[in-house]
Amino acid sequence: MGHKVKQSLMSSRIDFFYYAFRNVLLVSVPLLVISTFVLGFSVSHSSATNSGSDNLAITISSSCTLSSVVNVPHNAEVYNGNYLGDIGKTTITTLCNDGNGYSVYAMGYSNNEEGNNKLINSERPEYSIDTGLDTSGLTSAWAMKLNNIPDDPSPTPPTIESDYNNTYGIVPSYWTKVAGRQSGTTDMAEGSSFTTTYAVYASSSQYAGTYVGQVKYALLHPYKNENMLTIEDAFALSGKNKINISGVGEYYAMQDMSPNICNAARITNEISQTQLVDIRDNKLYWVAKLDDGHCWMTQNLDFNIEANTVLDSNTTDLNVAYDSSTGQYAEYNDGYTESNGVIYYVPASSANTIDFTDTTVSGWQNSNTTPYTANKTDSTKTGHASLGNYYNWSAAIASNNSSSLTQDTLSDISNNPKNSICPKGWRLPTISNQSEASPGSTNEFARLNYLYNGGKTSGLDGLLSSPLYIVGVGAISGSSHSWGMYEAGYYWTSTDYNVSNTWYFHFNAGGSILPKYNGRPKADGFSLRCVTH
Repeated sequence: MGHKVKQSLMSSRIDFFYYAFRNVLLVSVPLLVISTFVLGFSVSHSSATNSGSDNLAITISSSCTLSSVVNVPHNAEVYNGNYLGDIGKTTITTLCNDGNGYSVYAMGYSNNEEGNNKLINSERPEYSIDTGLDTSGLTSAWAMKLNNIPDDPSPTPPTIESDYNNTYGIVPSYWTKVAGRQSGTTDMAEGSSFTTTYAVYASSSQYAGTYVGQVKYALLHPYKNENMLTIEDAFALSGKNKINISGVGEYYAMQDMSPNICNAARITNEISQTQLVDIRDNKLYWVAKLDDGHCWMTQNLDFNIEANTVLDSNTTDLNVAYDSSTGQYAEYNDGYTESNGVIYYVPASSANTIDFTDTTVSGWQNSNTTPYTANKTDSTKTGHASLGNYYNWSAAIASNNSSSLTQDTLSDISNNPKNSICPKGWRLPTISNQSEASPGSTNEFARLNYLYNGGKTSGLDGLLSSPLYIVGVGAISGSSHSWGMYEAGYYWTSTDYNVSNTWYFHFNAGGSILPKYNGRPKADGFSLRCVTH
């Protein structure tokens, strides 16, 4: 007689509540400010009448925080083919004296990775469980639920979003509002609370073992409708710190941008825009979330490349993994090293950034093996209209030898170079054979032309104006700035063509648009716009 073996799927203690909170948008002002003591006297020889005033002004700081108590640990044993709900219980309490209300957001944070919404088996990660609402069938799943507290003594309980209000919803992959109050303060002694629990379904074929996941919560105040979140709000939710640029102001860093931050921003176009700082040189760039769902720089990159200056993957878009089988980087053999998980790139000793003020670009060389950039000085062009630098394709893809890339990648952009000179978190746009009319198209410049310029092949109004602000600054060919200063536009992409040329976006002085073109060599100097990963 055969023996039946019952496999169990266990979820050992899971710390679903993220404790390292940042009190975002906390206003730091003195608790009590007493105004200058003011007494005004009017004296008349014919009267003994005096008058005076004594004014008191106080400011009470806005303070909003989150705290949690694990009432029932999130430990459970789930047998294959079974569904188990109400796993554990945590009470999450908001203390907030901002009369304009607050919002609580949640996001998957498994393996300490923002947006990771899996239950992970560390021994066999290929069997990890995705979030979902399945309670039977072939697919394992886990979900989260929020509840108001019965007989809550607080007079100001939060409103829970319908997708999670006493019903299970998916664990978000980006910041998603789960609760909030539109107005009114909370009792700072009791706060405003709700509870969270979780559910797991283990399919009959799920690999047995221990699965661990985490959800991160954050507080944003004042209250904001989720559909009105800006890029700035999304940075604040992620707990990023602004950088103080002396004499200029405080800005979030380009290098802190992530897919989760861009996804969390719901407002698009001009109203979404903000300025971010590139921490490599403290230059500011306007960025905006556009209707294609990506966050784009809406001015040209202006980063100088200098010979022998070490760039690394902490600040620059360097992603190529070291190939231990060959001891080399498959795409870029020159200038790259790796140490402790950080990738380093050193531009060739002949690399240079050239300043020029007229049509002759002295010092520029036609080279596929040396990264060159050039900077056209024009103080009248600032902000969105600033010219930025011109880059040959080697410089654009952070390579000391772009001629080693010879494959036409138009039909398979997975073979595109993985690195660029863009800031970390950003990349070069792609050109592909996908239709620009398709949402999510990887034919990215054509997609923008489709969305903002009606897909026209002639007429630039939708490209040159808000929110794209694409500028026609000409290009460099040989030692000449040859195509007109503010007329034609040439923008590199990461899509390769052959040993000499690559694919780029182009419009000419007459207004003709070529969203997909490969007629100029990699050695020419074109402009760059970066887009988020």
